[in-house]
Amino acid sequence: MDDFLETVARRHNQGFYTFLYIVAWVFIVLFGLIAVMHLSQILTVREDGLAFSLLALIIAVVFGGLTFLLWRRKDYCHCEYDYTFTNGILDVSQVLNNRRRRYLTALDMKTVTRCGPARGPGFQKTLQEPGIKKHNWFLNRDGQLYYFFFTKNNVRHLAVVELQKEMVDVIHSKKYLQSGVWVDENGKSEFTYGISGQQRNDKALS
Repeated sequence: MDDFLETVARRHNQGFYTFLYIVAWVFIVLFGLIAVMHLSQILTVREDGLAFSLLALIIAVVFGGLTFLLWRRKDYCHCEYDYTFTNGILDVSQVLNNRRRRYLTALDMKTVTRCGPARGPGFQKTLQEPGIKKHNWFLNRDGQLYYFFFTKNNVRHLAVVELQKEMVDVIHSKKYLQSGVWVDENGKSEFTYGISGQQRNDKALS
């Protein structure tokens, strides 16, 4: 039987970000109007011909840029992370305002070097690994956070995700993770069978 689970991470305090979303739209309209107003003043017709205003151009570019930046970033106020686990592959996507989906990675559990709760000595040791690329793919720092240390395309990555217990239990099962890869919050590599199917004892993370 295939293992297939889906979960979504949403902000616990969404009300504050909804307020920011509304404020962003207010400034988008305001900055947009300022940009359009000064855009029309770059060239003006006078009795002696056309007059060019450098100041109007600068103001139009600045406020136009701010308008575009706010318009692009406003959707981050309504952000979710989708996690899909299928037979040892964890797919992670970022969804913005229920419209824009950004596919982040397909994480094969066989490539994981170390993983576990994002706290304790195991996680701290992983944070100190040299030359790693860090990914914070979560929304709530007080949520159920887990880290995965893995190599993909010859690059070492550290991803922190926000998963529900049901999905963690499946990932932590004997079928997917190598023996000794899962490290608990006390810094111990927990007993697993791993891909090799050989039983091992718990051991402290060295």
